[in-house]
Order: sequence, then C-alpha cells, then structure tokens
Amino acid sequence: MPVVSVVVPVLDDASGLAACLDALAAQVGAPDHEVVVVDNGSVDDSVAVARTHRLQPVVVVEPRRGSYAARNAGITASTGDRVAFTDADCVPAPTWIAAGSVYAAAAFGGAVRMTQSAEPTVWERYDRALYLRQEQLVAQGFAATANLWVDRAVLSAVGLFDPALHSSGDLEWGRRAASLGFAVAYAPDVVVGHAPRTTRAGTWRLHRRLGAGWAALAARGAWPPPWRDPGLVLPLGMVVDAVAADGSALRRRQLAPVHAVAVAARVTGRLTGR
Repeated sequence: MPVVSVVVPVLDDASGLAACLDALAAQVGAPDHEVVVVDNGSVDDSVAVARTHRLQPVVVVEPRRGSYAARNAGITASTGDRVAFTDADCVPAPTWIAAGSVYAAAAFGGAVRMTQSAEPTVWERYDRALYLRQEQLVAQGFAATANLWVDRAVLSAVGLFDPALHSSGDLEWGRRAASLGFAVAYAPDVVVGHAPRTTRAGTWRLHRRLGAGWAALAARGAWPPPWRDPGLVLPLGMVVDAVAADGSALRRRQLAPVHAVAVAARVTGRLTGR
C-alpha cells in the first residue's frame, strides 16, 4: 500500500500536466506513493499525456465539472494513508513527497512559490504578491489545494470536498475540519512552484471565480453578505506594500488599474454567482 497518494485534477492543460508529472517522476527520497490524475472533461491531450507518461499514473475521468468534484473522485480512487493535493499547473519540488510524507501534522498546507519571468508584467507582479500566499491562508484556517496534505483518517472524519462548489471549496473544507478540531498547519519546506497569471484576462477570470465562490458560501450562510464581504476590496496601499515586499516597488498609478480590474471581477462574481 502506498504511503502517499498524490491527486492531480486537470482540465485542458496538457502541457502543464506533463510538467507536473515530470516533476513527480523526479522525486528524491520519496516513500512508496501513487499518482492519481483526474480528468474533468478535457478536450485537449490531457488524458493522452497522463496515460502515456512514464510515471504511469492512475487515470480517472470525472464527468461532473468542478475541481472539487474531480478531487473527490481522486480521493475515492486513491489508497494511500496520506493524500497530497496539487494542480496540473503546479510543479512540485524534488523533495515534495519526501518532506510531506514525514510532516507531523495530520492536515497541512505546503508553501506555494510563484515563479517569475525575466520581464514580469504588472499583472504578474500583482498575482505573485497577492495570490496563493499559503502561510496567510493557513492563518485564516485553511490551505489552498494547490498544496494541501491530509491524512486519510482526517478525510474520513471531515468528509470530502463539497462538489457543488467551483471555488472556495478548500475554504469550506478547512472550516469544516476546524469545527471538528482538525487545525490546518503550515509546512514551509513542502514546496510546489506555480506560474502567476500575466494578463488582464487571466486576472479577471481568477478574481471573478473567487467572488463567485464567496457568493456560493454566502448563499448557505457560511460567508458575510456583499456589503460586509472582507475579500471584495483590499486597500490599494496594502496592495502596493505587498508588491514591494515581493520585489521592487511599483507606484500606485501603475497598480491602480490592475487592482481595479481585480476588484471589479470579485464584485461581479460575488453579485452574479458565476
């Protein structure tokens, strides 16, 4: 029986999945483990990449759209004592499985390190500074599924992800786990890489999806109403400081248009639910 089961959902990201599987195939010092790739309805070569990769992962097809429905299918198909979640657009570090397999906590989020291009756009700087800051998320009681590890015993007690959610399912699961006494820890040495969004369109899609996820939680009484939503509007000064902490400083007038797009997308997703 494998010690660790790695679950990777994918939707139309054949090139990202190939890089992710290459990184998983190059793990150093890892215990016995399995990789489960869950295709969520891809029309590109994602399934072919998974089935022909030298790693020979288990390949599952989940027709119900949504990454959390896909992760649930991966959990069901897996057999390891500890389940590690990452995404097709993530590249685990060479010691990712080795470090995660021995970490003491029963549920924890590993670090997500954003890559950086040679000439980053202002959209990339914004995404690097504000998105997938795992240590901050863990302080809020949950961890992003880009790098989430959970013992099977905890999954058995807490249950699967809510498949009806297309965003914020990690937040909902983390709160459910906390209500049962399972705190999510932070593991800085369990690392995956992630490429930031570099365009206006990518920024809009991400933040609209985040807003829609909060709307879904609010509809069931698990999130504040729009006028009290803490995630809709971040102060521009906070954004400037976050970007400066991640590299060279940018002026407010450079970041204001990007921030306006992100806020508008969050509000749109929050109000429309999609």
